[in-house]
Amino acid sequence: MPTCTVRIQSNDRRKALWHLQSGLVLVELLLVLVIIAMITSIAVISFSALSDKSYFRKRASTLVQAFQSAYSAAQQSDRRYAVVLSFSDGVWVLRQFNRLDFEGIPEEEAIIKTGTFNDRFYLDYVYYDDQDDTRFPKDGQMVTEARFYAGHGGWQHGGKVVLRDEDGNPWSILIYRAGKPVELVEGDVAMFLPLEPAQMPF
Repeated sequence: MPTCTVRIQSNDRRKALWHLQSGLVLVELLLVLVIIAMITSIAVISFSALSDKSYFRKRASTLVQAFQSAYSAAQQSDRRYAVVLSFSDGVWVLRQFNRLDFEGIPEEEAIIKTGTFNDRFYLDYVYYDDQDDTRFPKDGQMVTEARFYAGHGGWQHGGKVVLRDEDGNPWSILIYRAGKPVELVEGDVAMFLPLEPAQMPF
């Protein structure tokens, strides 16, 4: 009889131990799943932030290339080019022109490249190196577009185009009258203005 009692106690113990172990395995499994879910959510957030940044940079680089193309093409030919940034329509256009009113060349021949602005690639304002600022027009009327003209001698005006990314962070495209290539810089940077003739050292 005592043997039988010991066997029952031993079986009960085994069952209790097995239940305890399976409970621990279940808890461990749940912990692993929670950790995997946390790592996945962090990876998704990081990836979406990276993709937003790369989206902005890609669009901004395309616009920088349009400015650079206008300058290079004007240097290599007698043609004139303009980069037009429209605040009202939310588009930009690289085009060839003969006259400042853009008459003389049919639209389908004149327009070389176009792009759009949106909430993730937003056109904020343009500041020319003659100190004209699209935020504060001199005549008091709202500015609907900004234009940069490139000819054989370089840009008619330099300046900066201030863009904003999805988070509202400013970026500047700097256009220099001659020599230096157009560049994209993070932030709303200060511009070096050209010297007046009286300020020239020679």
